[in-house]
Amino acid sequence: MRRPLLLLLSFSMSYCLMAQEPVKQQEAGLTFYNIDSFGLTYRTGTEQSLWRFNTLIISGNNTDNSTSTTVSKDKNTGFNFRVGKEYRKELADKLELRYGGDVSFDYRQVKTEFENKSAPNNFRSSNRTIYEPGVNIVIGFNYMLNENLILGAEVLPSFNYYSVKLTEKDSNINNGTEIKAETSGYNYGLSNGSALLSIAFRF
Repeated sequence: MRRPLLLLLSFSMSYCLMAQEPVKQQEAGLTFYNIDSFGLTYRTGTEQSLWRFNTLIISGNNTDNSTSTTVSKDKNTGFNFRVGKEYRKELADKLELRYGGDVSFDYRQVKTEFENKSAPNNFRSSNRTIYEPGVNIVIGFNYMLNENLILGAEVLPSFNYYSVKLTEKDSNINNGTEIKAETSGYNYGLSNGSALLSIAFRF
């Protein structure tokens, strides 16, 4: 008699412990930032609390406007990543509130070159490298398109420190000698480009 009672008690305790464990979930998808930039997102945790990892591939460009007498080239590349924590609260059926914070790092490089072939030794070039670490607040919403597909939108008020390294050459200044300069500063607040859209698959 004791053995069945002990087995029943053990099963009951196991069931209670399992019922109290938070439901684990993972999400992976795409992010869209400032219309012309995209990236990847991965989140892992529970229904109410998730770690978030975002990698943003900043839309670069590489243009060449060369003619028979001039050469003009522009190149812009960069990337961004964010790591943080977000919390969720159900507001209505299929609608969730998201809030939390991230630490971030941005890197950008802008190169320009110009040469006038019709005039001897007439050129100019610049290479600007920008490093920007920062922190941001996460405020947004999730809408459940179906059981596994999530459409998200968030705004990211931020505080960022930036450091800019500039190298320039101009044939009309110091006989084309390379000039180097460095600047730094910070910015904060919420801009029109601080909105992030995402679509993610939950599994």
